[in-house]
Amino acid sequence: MQRHARTGRTIPVLFLASAFLASGCSVPAPADGPAPEAPADGGRATPMSSAPSTPAPTPAPAPGVPEMKQTTSTRDPALTPADRDAPELPAAAETADRVVRVLPNRMVVVVQKVSTAPVVSAQVWVKTGSLYEQEHVGAGLSHFLEHLLSGGTTSTRPEADSNAELGRMGAQTNAATSLDTVRYYINTTADEAPAAIDLLSDWMQSNLVLESEYTREREVIQREFSMGDGDPNRILWKLTQQARFAATPDHPGIHPTIGYLDEFLSISRDELEAFYKRMYVPNNMVFVVAGDVDPAATADRIASLWGDVPAAGLPTLAFPVEPDEAEPTDVTGYAAVARPKVRMFWRGVRLASEHDYALDLAASVLGSGDASRLVKKLRDERQLVTSIDAYNYSTAWGRGFFGVDFEPAEGADLGEVKEAVLAEVDALRAGTIPVTDAELARAKRKVLVSVAAAGQSADALAGRIASDVISLGDPDHLRRYGEAIQSVRPAALAAAAGAVLPPAGVSTVTLLPADEENPVSTFGRLAASSGHAEPREEAFDLDNARVVSELAGTLAADAGEREPVTLGEQQTRTLSNGLTVIARRNTLVPVVSMQLFTLGGLLADEPGREGVGNAAWSMLDRGAAGRSAEQIAEFLEDRGASLATASGNNTDYVTARALAEDWKPVMETMADVALRPDFPADQWDKVRPRLLAAIDRQTDSWHGELRDRFRHAYYGDHPWSETPRGVAEVVEGLTVEALAAEHAARLDPARSVLSVVGDAEPDAVFAEAERLFGGFASTSGTAFDPPDPGPAPSGLEVFETDKPVTAVQIGYGPGITRDDPDYAAMQVLTRLLSSFPSGRLEQALRGEGPGLVYASQAGNVVGVVPGFFAVLFNTSADTAVEATSRAAAVVENARASLASDDELARAKARVLADEAFGQQSNAQLAAGAALDKLYRVSDPDGSKLRAAVEALTPEDLRDVAQRRLGSAFAAVLTQDPVDGAALRAALGVAAAATGSAVPPQPMGAPEPAPVFEK
Repeated sequence: MQRHARTGRTIPVLFLASAFLASGCSVPAPADGPAPEAPADGGRATPMSSAPSTPAPTPAPAPGVPEMKQTTSTRDPALTPADRDAPELPAAAETADRVVRVLPNRMVVVVQKVSTAPVVSAQVWVKTGSLYEQEHVGAGLSHFLEHLLSGGTTSTRPEADSNAELGRMGAQTNAATSLDTVRYYINTTADEAPAAIDLLSDWMQSNLVLESEYTREREVIQREFSMGDGDPNRILWKLTQQARFAATPDHPGIHPTIGYLDEFLSISRDELEAFYKRMYVPNNMVFVVAGDVDPAATADRIASLWGDVPAAGLPTLAFPVEPDEAEPTDVTGYAAVARPKVRMFWRGVRLASEHDYALDLAASVLGSGDASRLVKKLRDERQLVTSIDAYNYSTAWGRGFFGVDFEPAEGADLGEVKEAVLAEVDALRAGTIPVTDAELARAKRKVLVSVAAAGQSADALAGRIASDVISLGDPDHLRRYGEAIQSVRPAALAAAAGAVLPPAGVSTVTLLPADEENPVSTFGRLAASSGHAEPREEAFDLDNARVVSELAGTLAADAGEREPVTLGEQQTRTLSNGLTVIARRNTLVPVVSMQLFTLGGLLADEPGREGVGNAAWSMLDRGAAGRSAEQIAEFLEDRGASLATASGNNTDYVTARALAEDWKPVMETMADVALRPDFPADQWDKVRPRLLAAIDRQTDSWHGELRDRFRHAYYGDHPWSETPRGVAEVVEGLTVEALAAEHAARLDPARSVLSVVGDAEPDAVFAEAERLFGGFASTSGTAFDPPDPGPAPSGLEVFETDKPVTAVQIGYGPGITRDDPDYAAMQVLTRLLSSFPSGRLEQALRGEGPGLVYASQAGNVVGVVPGFFAVLFNTSADTAVEATSRAAAVVENARASLASDDELARAKARVLADEAFGQQSNAQLAAGAALDKLYRVSDPDGSKLRAAVEALTPEDLRDVAQRRLGSAFAAVLTQDPVDGAALRAALGVAAAATGSAVPPQPMGAPEPAPVFEK
């Protein structure tokens, strides 16, 4: 699960990924170990839920703040007054670690000090998402404008100068559009905070919306449309919005954030500029900076840049209000998926309104975690589904929804599954199976841990503060939420279910596998509403005057000063049995991350048994040391703790997270699971179908399918030709005896590392580790000797897909290992070639025009054996040859010529900034320390890498490019025919001798999954 930046509530990776995809961004997938934290826009989903594939944003409810109306007139809408009174903020608005200010133009500024890493995140949030497009609603105008403003030419600097400055700073930058906000951010090192603030301010104030940039980004977004057509989560979200607003079809929420292609293509450059001038005014913005900065000085700088910018009137808007008696709606769509996906939902409530918190807890009781009702009964006992989750998605601008998402088991009847879900919801609502004290305490504890763990990274913290200020006028909302939810009683859950979850109120969205008769669903504007009564409307005030009024009240309740943060040095000991233990104290949050990694993973799977390691590790928590799977789940969830077991490409791992007061008992359970699993046969009968479903699910997305095709073709018979989940036929045939034997064969303290980071004293960690792990001896019997992938292949293969995309992934070799002497040089070379927006690859494929691609990226795939250097991009069948030719030319140029001093400095800065941002949370610190040890890297403070990076010369980069970017192999995934011979000529390779090629086509996603920029 991932953390939602806006509220700090924990929500599923799938939810965040689709949220980002809906807004033009996505979340990268992890290689080994637990998923990193990632920010997201949008409404709030239940803190403990783990599956809604929903995308998107939302500001919050203020008492009496209604919704918004679509303006159909082509004239300029009526405006609110530019001059409005706003109360002064109380003294609590400025403390030693945080400053909250309201400028005379009503721009809200928040600066939060976080000192655990020398980084900063500067973000500007504008209340101008797709809901607020007025006469342009449905055209994706807000999203289009976001593409132009993020780094575009201003009256003070051309686009190239912004790109150069971002490169000099080593910045991570991007933007995202959601239903109600557009967010722009720059993440960089703390000393570059002033430069980041200056750039963001210039983009917001002085953009010229040049015709040339308009034309280029128009092409780029068309590639984004194509990419979305091949993404099942985007399709599911669009279907959800259609069903959600069926009773109010004039509500702007019914339209996709990206718009409809035909309407998007009709947007003129002048319309974009007019919308920019209308909506991008300081009294419609929140500027947040979080990181290792001086809050007062940073706020002063923002004020100096914005103080003279006048406030302006904002459009008077209103939304149609869905009637309480609206009938539920069932919608069916199709996507290139292996198995159906179903979402059942009820009309919900607004953020922080009556029943909202009780619904959060109800969702946890029903469908969050192995101890929840739906998971225990429908997944484990009746085996009707392979996955199921419940969540409460609440928004500020109108009612959200309460949802249950599930994937039916193979052969399961959808009607039977729906009836079973309704029976559990009815039992909670009617009180026939009342919520127990234990269930409620478990749900509250999860919230408590989620709140406690929030704010470990500067970028996530900045995003959460901005969204909470916009939504509720409260930068401390998360803390107050965590406190308030502890007072909710069982009767409140039944009352909320009675009010919001009536038996006849459920709508259903069903996503089925596409076929010849039912192709992948496409979307256009629905027919104009008819037969609907004229809905009631509620006015919506975008001006920050409302936010400031709320801030005055919430800040009066002084949160008090934070305790000083302690970030200790990393300490390492080797136990008597050879197990390495790493401990580091970090008191930023009262949470401890514990991670046990063992060399193995996919590399330890024997030929013909791919997936056996992941299957064995997936069974570890299904019964251990005499405790059942249910007992383990209840023990952990009663403490709000989490535990995960799985395999990656290079390692097998067990990870856990707990409050500081619970880390010892949770570590004891972790030890039982890792060392003494029982492998009960009845549990394997339940886990196996879920693993098979996960294997099928891997190719539901275009980038998952591309990865699968590339790996098979590139690696041949090497274990990495598969993913860690392995081969369905292998997993199907495994027995519990085989799983137990595989576990024993890999259990070796000498090739394992236990890493613990958080609010725990290192000496106590070492003592507990010795007690719990010191007694286990190796049962392996064989040394870990992973097979070498062999020489890097050369060639190009084209693979046909039923997804409406064209995508290309290129792998260059010979690759490197993590401990290779070339590692630092390859990291810098990567950022020379690919660093949005100033990297050579991004400039060649997007910046120089026309917009050949939407997503482009390059990076090293590394491990304990050599990987490859990946280049990926999505394009169209018509432009695939040109895009491939330009990408190949970028690589060849790196081999043939020297980088300029400025280019080299920018690449170095980006590598060092990335390293700093990757070492913020307890989980990041713990995983990084453990994997460095296993990958034979001795650099606990990063000083060796920094020195190696700083010492690199242009000649070093050219030389490493000549050594490492030799052989090229490409996989092209496409639905439309492409010219395979021309693609091979563009790449400079012959046809590949392996794999099953199909007609010509391009593009792809690397390894880990791609990050889609901008």
